[in-house]
Amino acid sequence: MSQQLAQVHATPGVAAYMAEVEAGLARAVAARPGLAQEVAGEALSAGGKRLRPLLCFLTADGEPSVAAGVAVEMVHMATLVHDDLVDGARLRRGLPAAWSVYGAGAAKAAGDYLYACAFAVLAETGDAQAVQTLADAALCLARGEAMQKLQTHEPETPIEAYLERCSLKTGKLIEAACLLGSGGDVGLGAYGAALGIAFQIADDILDCAGQTQETGKIPGTDLREGTPTMPLIYAAQQDEVVRAALAGGPLDGALVRVAATDALDRSRQAALDYAAGARSSLGSHAHREELEALTYAVVDRAG
Repeated sequence: MSQQLAQVHATPGVAAYMAEVEAGLARAVAARPGLAQEVAGEALSAGGKRLRPLLCFLTADGEPSVAAGVAVEMVHMATLVHDDLVDGARLRRGLPAAWSVYGAGAAKAAGDYLYACAFAVLAETGDAQAVQTLADAALCLARGEAMQKLQTHEPETPIEAYLERCSLKTGKLIEAACLLGSGGDVGLGAYGAALGIAFQIADDILDCAGQTQETGKIPGTDLREGTPTMPLIYAAQQDEVVRAALAGGPLDGALVRVAATDALDRSRQAALDYAAGARSSLGSHAHREELEALTYAVVDRAG
């Protein structure tokens, strides 16, 4: 993802905007001193791609909203803290996950704290439509998480149900970043929704292909947790060992068997299709070139 992303980050005005977002994140997290703030601060210092604030900048027609960038990134951070807790993941971007250091209760409170801070920042702008957009996305995140729980250890999960989960868990917040940035441009919202699904499929391929720097997770996490992702669903249809592992059986050799099927290639093609769909949603826009570059950057990670 690095070369194209570096190119996008070199766009005039991006560095100054992102610096303002970082300062805004630090300010918002520090608002109420205490344990929740301390744990949330740790999550903030772990860094990240900051893809969502970047989209708020690139989709803006005129002055980009720093509050939108801060709020959408804080909701994203909240989901990461909660996801690690729910999944029992001990590492996040190579560092210990919040719950494994501070305990489950503190991590849950920190995630809730980040959600609350996000809405406080956006509410201060007085833009009710923006608050509604982010609230809708937050609701979809919760529905997506619940759907993932229902699909756990279910190798029979239809690809359509997996894609719906991707849309809820990843697509909706990236769509919200584009809507918040653009002031509600439907075409840019559709771009964000498709980009989010392409991003998630690429993440799921990386998890199977054993590349950890890009995802921040230990490879094979999805298989160990029984999360039916596109490559695992396709592989389970062709290989009994993968199918049994995804259903909660022995994991030995299952990840190698995934690579022996055409599941990774088929998933890569699906990610490319969604990326192309994202590009086709773009009209004439000041940052069209950068927005197009992002669609390639997201999928190239799984190349």
